[in-house]
Amino acid sequence: MLGWSGQQLQEGIGTLDPVQAVKIQQAYPLAFFDEHLRHRREHLLDGPCAVFPAVTFLP
Repeated sequence: MLGWSGQQLQEGIGTLDPVQAVKIQQAYPLAFFDEHLRHRREHLLDGPCAVFPAVTFLP
């Protein structure tokens, strides 16, 4: 995004607490692999979760 100011980036993609971002980056891949490789159903992948309100599910 050459030429974009920090404000423009923030408006375009938003902001997220770094600690929360790491928790999300750990939880969702783990849930995916648990479900698909270990055949353990993970409800985290079903839709929005109160624990991670910053995560948006797209159709």
